[in-house]
Amino acid sequence: MNMDKWVQLNSQTIGRDKIARLLQYASRAFWDSLEAADLHPAMVENFKSLEYILSTFRKLLRFGKCLDTFYASLRTIHHPDLTVRITLTMSKLSQALFLFADHFMFLARTGLFKNLDAKKWNKFANKYWLFSIIMNLCRDMYEIHRLFDLHRAGIKSGISRSIPSRVGSSKDIGRLALQSYSLLLSHKDVLVDVVKNSCDFFIPLTALGYTNITPRTIGLLGALSSVAGLIALVEPTAKLSPS
Repeated sequence: MNMDKWVQLNSQTIGRDKIARLLQYASRAFWDSLEAADLHPAMVENFKSLEYILSTFRKLLRFGKCLDTFYASLRTIHHPDLTVRITLTMSKLSQALFLFADHFMFLARTGLFKNLDAKKWNKFANKYWLFSIIMNLCRDMYEIHRLFDLHRAGIKSGISRSIPSRVGSSKDIGRLALQSYSLLLSHKDVLVDVVKNSCDFFIPLTALGYTNITPRTIGLLGALSSVAGLIALVEPTAKLSPS
């Protein structure tokens, strides 16, 4: 990414949020790696403080965004494709509720409202964030299925052999995997969205206690998801539309 794109990215609120998110999750991966190796206790605390500061900064940037997301869901309910309409609208409504809860978590951190139960709002937020990601993944699977259908019909090009409708031998499985990967590479928007949502999926899942993943792994997944989000932001062809 050249300097002009960095400047353009940093000039947008959403761009600053994604850069801060990348640094936030990278900090989590760093402090857990150092803590696991029993190295530099002072640096561990510094990275933990940085993660907390960046998390709070992002909550401030997102304050009030729940209304924007809610109104965006009103536009998607008229999308002509039924599957896209349902998954996208449900995802945005869930995202709006996640952001609504996130606002209360920010207010609790400020110390102005000491009676707010931050743990309760955090659980509420992660539940709706998880549901939003599930809806996004359903939409991604639908987009992949549609790409395969278009390929089989001969509308899309780029793969010399057709994708087999039935998988029997291990050779068929290998060929299917290779062709599927090649097909996704030619549709960067779908690939980037799948990577972003697949990585994000485990973050609220772990926060809710459904999985037991180390902070280092969560940090790496969050950083990878953030990179995918940045790519979609600076490269129009890498952004799935409508979104």
